[in-house]
Amino acid sequence: MIAHTLRPVVLVVCVMGAASVQADDFNTQMMRATVKLKHDSSTAAGFVLRQTRPPEKGGERSVLITAAHVLEKTKGSETTLVYRVCDGEGLYKKHSMPLAIRQQDQPLWSKHPTEDVAVLPVVIPEGADLAAISVDALASDELLRQHQIHPGQTIACLGYPHKVEANEAGFPVLRTGAIASFPLIPSATNRTFLFSANTFEGDSGGPIYDAESGLILGLMHGQHFLDEEMVLIYGSSKLRHRLGLGIVVQAAFIRQTLEQVP
Repeated sequence: MIAHTLRPVVLVVCVMGAASVQADDFNTQMMRATVKLKHDSSTAAGFVLRQTRPPEKGGERSVLITAAHVLEKTKGSETTLVYRVCDGEGLYKKHSMPLAIRQQDQPLWSKHPTEDVAVLPVVIPEGADLAAISVDALASDELLRQHQIHPGQTIACLGYPHKVEANEAGFPVLRTGAIASFPLIPSATNRTFLFSANTFEGDSGGPIYDAESGLILGLMHGQHFLDEEMVLIYGSSKLRHRLGLGIVVQAAFIRQTLEQVP
């Protein structure tokens, strides 16, 4: 986490390790698509989407999307990706897999040239319960206009604040808040926007989305703090206050990063 100072009913039935989803709302889909990335020194979030390509370019694949600083700060050649398996009778179990992020000290992910966005193709284990959400759900300026996404609108974020999971199955924690800044478009000059909610270490890279329109609006980059310094006779002390404002990188830059991925 980067620090900046200053409706429907859901019915899920699991049969033989696969999830058959009836009336799966977008909140549920996004929770199923969100994964934890953990390493000895850090925990963060990411989300997996499906990308359709022409057959000559390899066809359909899964891509992991997260904040670039999450992977950059992870030492070594691997991290751990935590996902779920639905193991009959609605029972979800947490599973994990090693995920290669470097080869010969070179990053395997694609990074946006200027924004905190990373995309890495991943091979998902058979039986993993990950919602098949298309990269087409990523918001563009045109989609923001079409769906009239606006300041004050309630949106949601998913993550693992201070490593906290929603339950033993390892699902992410969902929080809601308002879009707290204006303007949103054009994204070329409004690269980030503010999200009115407390965010924490472990939320970096998690998705920010609007459940009503089914749009992914961006990913969590960081948060704003207010630092106060107290000067005493024999020393000084610093107090840090959370402002309750998350910083979101716009989804347009995720779209641009996807274009770079081999």
